[in-house]
Amino acid sequence: MSRTAFRRVTAAIGAVALAAGAAIVAVAPAQAVILPGNIDSTQQRTLTVHKFALGPNNGAIAGTGQELPSSTNLGTPLPGAVFTATQVAGVDLTTPEGWALATGLTPQTASTRLGTTSFTSTPSAANGTANFTVDPALYPTGMPIGLYYVQETVLPADATNPTAPFLVSLPLPTGPVGAPANQWIYDVHVYPKNAVTELTKTRVPAPANSVEARNPDLIRWAIASSIPTLAAGDAISNFTLVDEVPTDLQFVATPPTGVSPTTVTVTSAAGIVQNFVSGTDYNVVTTASTSTLTFTPGGLTRLTALQGGVVSFNVLTRAVTIPANGLIVNSATANINGATETVTGTTPIGQLTVFAYESNNGSPRVALGGAVYQVYLNQNDANLQQNPISIGGITNWTTGANGLVAIPIVTPGNYYVREITPPTGFNLPQSNPVQTVVVAGPTSTTAPVQNYVEFNHTQVSVANFLLPLTGGDAGLWFGVGGGALVVLALGAAIVVARRRSSAVAAEPVVTHTVA
Repeated sequence: MSRTAFRRVTAAIGAVALAAGAAIVAVAPAQAVILPGNIDSTQQRTLTVHKFALGPNNGAIAGTGQELPSSTNLGTPLPGAVFTATQVAGVDLTTPEGWALATGLTPQTASTRLGTTSFTSTPSAANGTANFTVDPALYPTGMPIGLYYVQETVLPADATNPTAPFLVSLPLPTGPVGAPANQWIYDVHVYPKNAVTELTKTRVPAPANSVEARNPDLIRWAIASSIPTLAAGDAISNFTLVDEVPTDLQFVATPPTGVSPTTVTVTSAAGIVQNFVSGTDYNVVTTASTSTLTFTPGGLTRLTALQGGVVSFNVLTRAVTIPANGLIVNSATANINGATETVTGTTPIGQLTVFAYESNNGSPRVALGGAVYQVYLNQNDANLQQNPISIGGITNWTTGANGLVAIPIVTPGNYYVREITPPTGFNLPQSNPVQTVVVAGPTSTTAPVQNYVEFNHTQVSVANFLLPLTGGDAGLWFGVGGGALVVLALGAAIVVARRRSSAVAAEPVVTHTVA
């Protein structure tokens, strides 16, 4: 084979075989079987796939077929990928004619002339490595010499696009510009990449002392999906995020005043928020159990230009029941270019029960109904009786005849409980408000006691009333009191008499003369 033909062969096979190859090729390769001269049919031939996620910093340069050092930063390895290598029929690489034929093939044209000899790789391991295994009884020197059409038959869990099929020869020529040049690689390593998306679902805490925090039955979820980095020429053809809530949650169609509704945010790879418009770039459709974000064709075009960015679907829900373990599990699914990924998010939820009772000096507790309570996020609000929490629009909770009342759905945290109206005939408790802690799960009044607070009461004091004294020396005191009244009356009479006498003495004597 002439030098020119050999150059064309190595360029075609090398570029096609490793079109999605390694990110870095300038590093020194690891030890591999590389020999000069004619093809040695006695050499063991192997094909190893190293599976990584496609990112902005890898996949742009074709690999060499040599194994890269383990220290090379190739990105995130992808486990679970399976490949099939099928020999292309009619291409005999032991002849110059076979190599000439190979130079004119592309993966598309080769796919129409596949033979019956094929090999399947092991699933890629945690480090992304997958190996093609052969039966040594049938193939003592490994995979036969030939041109192979390699396609990804099982995608990794997070992959959105399969690796494009590629061609690779065994052995693989290094070519005149290889390092080393004009030699044969019998232990071939390829580094195909997948476009992947990273999907997460987390609880978004309400800002401290905000209106949303004062509605502790509200739970906001952030479903975040990366916009995958695609191979050149690929586009995002569909992008959907679905939040599927359990029976413990409900979607909030109309949030309380001051609480943001469900939102959609798109940011670029640089973290800059983009202006995506509902109804134009995307639509959100909500049913009883699902809320689905779907991007329109125009929105998909914009997403394709924002590869490496993030789509965040912030969904507002309301907790309506408390699981026995106090943990609500919520799932989300992404479907991007036909590949799906599902993740779950978990959040704790609790409740708070208040008990009003009367007990004096260790006497048995007597439950009191009619005590009214409010709950606050901080002590200042509790002292001023302002900004109480609200559960489904309710801010006051009143004890029943059993002395108990439950504040039903509360996000775990520190709270202050204040009695604002005592039971009829009783005083407000001396310790009021009371700080308490809500933890995940329902109320327990047995060890370990949790999500429970109680208030002791005393009756209104009888000293506030003037009651007659009865029994014992009461008659004496009534007699003494009556005598005192008589003495006072006599004294008053004497004073009046004296005043009258003084007035008579002071009057002038008038003499009348009769003519």
